[in-house]
Formats: sequence, C-alpha cells, structure tokens
Amino acid sequence: MKRTYKIRYLTFPGLLLCLMISCNKPVTDFGFNGVISGTVKDASGNIVGGDITSANFIVRVQAKGDLSTIDMRVKGDGTFINDKLYPGISRVWISGPVIAATTDTVTLDLSGGQNIVHDFVVTPVFTIAVPVISGTPAATSVNIIYSITANSSKTPSKMALYCSTVPYPNTSTGSGPFYSTVAVTLTTKSGTVNVPGLTASTQYFLRIGSQSSTTVMNYSDQIIFTTPASK
Repeated sequence: MKRTYKIRYLTFPGLLLCLMISCNKPVTDFGFNGVISGTVKDASGNIVGGDITSANFIVRVQAKGDLSTIDMRVKGDGTFINDKLYPGISRVWISGPVIAATTDTVTLDLSGGQNIVHDFVVTPVFTIAVPVISGTPAATSVNIIYSITANSSKTPSKMALYCSTVPYPNTSTGSGPFYSTVAVTLTTKSGTVNVPGLTASTQYFLRIGSQSSTTVMNYSDQIIFTTPASK
C-alpha cells in the first residue's frame, strides 16, 4: 500500500508539468505555419479584383519537390492569404485573367514559418476603371460612368455591371430573401449606363466585369453608395 501511494504522489507533479507545457505550446493545423499574403495590382497601382466564389483567379504555391500546388483565391479587393504553408522554398505565380509573363513567377523562402508579404503586379486582360456615379443617386436608380480597356487583341464577349446589397457582386451573386442584385448588360466599352430597380434608403456595392470568349471575368474595384429615401 505504501509503495502504491508513493508512485501516485510522485507521478502527479510530472503530469501537471506536462499539462502546463502543452498549454503553452502553440498549435498549428497540419503543423505548418508559413504565411504568404499580398495584393494583385496593375502597373498603375489599381487593384485587380477577383471572385472568391470561384477558382478562376488564383495565386498558386508549389513547394520544392511537390507535384501539386496549393491555390489561394484572389478576393474581390485583390488580396490573397494562406497561413498554413509548408516551411520551405516555394514557387508562386498567378493563374487567371492576366497576360502571362515570366516575371509573374517568383521564388519565396517560407522556411522557419516566415510571414511573407508579396504583391503581384500584373497586366489584366481587361483594365476596368473604377465606376463613377454621374450626378446624385435617385431613390430607385443610379447613373454610372464606366470604361473598359483591352490590353491585348482579345475583345469582350461579355460586359456587365453588377449592383448588389452584398459586397463584391459577380455573375453568380443573384438575389435572395435578404439580399438583392441588379445586373445590367453593357453594349459598349465605355459610356454612362442607368441602373434601375434599386430600393430606397439602401446601401449598394457596385462593380463592372468584362471577359473574352476564352478568358474569365476581370472586375473593377467596387464603389459603395446609399440610395436616398423616397420623397
């Protein structure tokens, strides 16, 4: 009985020490904690926005020796991030509606769990100016000035304006019980267009999209406005 009592007594401090150590040890998913983040921009410093709901515009990371890539979707504001990357040497590049160049691929060292910030400067297939409100929004409509510029021989097969009660609207946003989206087809690469069917006293997010028959959508940055109350 005495022997059993001593073993239990001596073991308890060791168990308590192990629990204290484990509580202070940082936990990371998969054991990887390399971080890369940044923003995709054009040569003028404007963001090149993406579509978080699809994998059409992504930043790819391929660790040295790996056959597959880890893909990060470019968000509507042009940013991307992954904080669970393998801590080693990796190739990183853009895949999507941009004009490819050898300088698009970079080699980054994520050893030791480093936090790397790297902005990509690219040439989008279509440069789309930030939309501008013409005049003052009405309670149920707004006039928008827009401009789309092709950076290659590709011509737009689809041009549209997306105005929604949710941020960074796109081709698949649509409408539901608690949100609404208005899409307007554009027939010219620049001009002024009326956006009808809005609701009074409501905040809206608006941006322009354009794509060719062989590429996916390029988007402008969004603007935010609120319609006035009905008179």
